[in-house]
Amino acid sequence: ERLPPKVVEIDGAGPRVAEMEDRADEGMGPRNQRVIAAIEAASFTGKGDKPVVVQLYRDYARKVNNAMVDSGEVVQGEYEGEYNAAGEREGRGVMRRADGDVY
Repeated sequence: ERLPPKVVEIDGAGPRVAEMEDRADEGMGPRNQRVIAAIEAASFTGKGDKPVVVQLYRDYARKVNNAMVDSGEVVQGEYEGEYNAAGEREGRGVMRRADGDVY
């Protein structure tokens, strides 16, 4: 027996089950940038709410990433760039953290 859907769209003619998007290959940096852009594009009733929500999301992403790192399940971020002969990060590159920070 299946459980009822947990996410329901409520905009439009009536409630309906939200469709899942398959973005497994997106990566955490692009995903966080997309979510933050969606928050930035949203309408808020309070003047100071938008930056608070963005920071709450960044804090959430950081906590999830730290929990995964502490569990040994994932690396701390995604690195694209140069490596030395020993396979270590060296030279020019970009590190994308789970919270959306890019170095």
